[in-house]
Amino acid sequence: MSALLPLLAAVLLLLLGEGVWPVAAAVVAAALSGTTLPDLDLPLGLGHRSALLHSVLPVALAASDRRTWPLAAGLGLGIGLHLSADLFPRGMQGYATVKLPLLGSIGAAASYLWIAANAAFALALGAWLLGQVTPPRVAAWTLATVGAMGVAYLLRTDGGWWALALLAGLGWWAMRG
Repeated sequence: MSALLPLLAAVLLLLLGEGVWPVAAAVVAAALSGTTLPDLDLPLGLGHRSALLHSVLPVALAASDRRTWPLAAGLGLGIGLHLSADLFPRGMQGYATVKLPLLGSIGAAASYLWIAANAAFALALGAWLLGQVTPPRVAAWTLATVGAMGVAYLLRTDGGWWALALLAGLGWWAMRG
């Protein structure tokens, strides 16, 4: 349930804050929430790696109302980081595979594809939404803050080192022009 406290803080920042910096802080808090939100599938009884939470679905739900786009932006970035680490389990079998409600595991190959596609889409949607809710300079500072938080998260998470290398390589490729 640790994912819910930063999400609550993000909601409060949006409700009580004024100006662009509370919005940016809400994005960061929601991103922190997003790094652990997919694993709420266990206490909710959905089974580990439930397709409902190990996907872009929570981001899409939050993005359904423009007023909650800052929450969606942060959730997209955080869930994208979480799923990036999930791409590198010790073995993509059993516990590590994605499960569809009522149908069970989708298998190893489909799980890799599911996680990769949802990680990429969540990160891209989160970054795009961030650009929609903050001016460019604030978005850059917010993204840098979430990036530093993401590095700290990935360095202590199973699969995180590989995910960090992958994201760094993709970032280098995108920036080389």
